[in-house]
Amino acid sequence: MLGIPIVLLGLFMGAITEQNRWQVALRVMAVTGGVILGLLLLVMLVFIRVGYEQHFQLDEEGVQAKVSGRTSAFLKLVRIGWLFSGRPSAMGAGLVMRTGDAIRWHDVTKVEVNERQRQMTLYRKGRPPFLLACTAEHFATVREIVQAKTGA
Repeated sequence: MLGIPIVLLGLFMGAITEQNRWQVALRVMAVTGGVILGLLLLVMLVFIRVGYEQHFQLDEEGVQAKVSGRTSAFLKLVRIGWLFSGRPSAMGAGLVMRTGDAIRWHDVTKVEVNERQRQMTLYRKGRPPFLLACTAEHFATVREIVQAKTGA
């Protein structure tokens, strides 16, 4: 997906340059591609370093999920950064960024169990599915609770 804009930029540079047309186009494409690749690697390193920590709470009503630990702190920093960016679209994205989700037992229409990855996907009408991930020691117990509460 990112290759298309880089190629279009190269073609544009080739069209407007008079001398060494394709050499200039290739250089621009290489520099642009390198910058984009570097930024992607930087973002990946941040996510690897921060990680993604989420906790689930099951009760009589349903399941709640919230990000926690360093993930929560990182997302707060992202929101603050977007707020100070001065760009309304970025501020709006930061404000609607979800850090938690919940599903009620009576809203569950279907349950898919992935034993190998210790995950359950709880489906509901008109909303995105809810992914419930478990540790190895809790998976069997959580699956029993989900089956008892949903009948699925």
